[in-house]
Amino acid sequence: MTDSLTGDETLDLPEMLSPPADPMALVLRWLEAAEAAGVREPRAATFATTDGVRVSSRTVFVRDVHSGRVVVGTHTRSRKARDLAAVPYASLTFYWRETLQQVTLAGPVTRLTDDDADALFTRRTREAQAAAVVSRQGEPLTDEQELRDRLDRLVATDGDIARPEDWTGYAITPDRVELWHGRRDRLHRRLVYEATADGWVAQRLQP
Repeated sequence: MTDSLTGDETLDLPEMLSPPADPMALVLRWLEAAEAAGVREPRAATFATTDGVRVSSRTVFVRDVHSGRVVVGTHTRSRKARDLAAVPYASLTFYWRETLQQVTLAGPVTRLTDDDADALFTRRTREAQAAAVVSRQGEPLTDEQELRDRLDRLVATDGDIARPEDWTGYAITPDRVELWHGRRDRLHRRLVYEATADGWVAQRLQP
């Protein structure tokens, strides 16, 4: 039988017993530790949204975790953007197989200002910038080669590639954060933070 859980279950995580006051600082610490440990694609996360009836999810690249927010980029015509226009609340989950860690954040979502979206766009690779310009995300594709040719031509041009008006960033400001460390005996370690009027409240949960 294949083991359904692989990775390092022996991590020393004293925060599980003595939670720090700020969960977002802890999330950033876990993320940086995952990067240092050589976790593959540590900033890939499942991003779940809803239009109020149906739930949809997809894998996104998390560009920033700072100032109590988690930032992702997308087209405003994408399904996730349409969902967020209807219900501005989302959940995002990191899972790092190599270290048997999972982080789930949920909270209200706001669209970035144009200046912040511009700054986010400049940090993308040139190919990713070009793809954001030539692609009309989520619309039917009739000619993949023509789309690729347009991307190649744009990448080959001189000068900077400007952010298209229909590309922006969204910031989740979590009001719930759960940190999880798996164990093969299924006695997983769970630590959850809930935002209250008086600040964050942390507690351990049974697996």
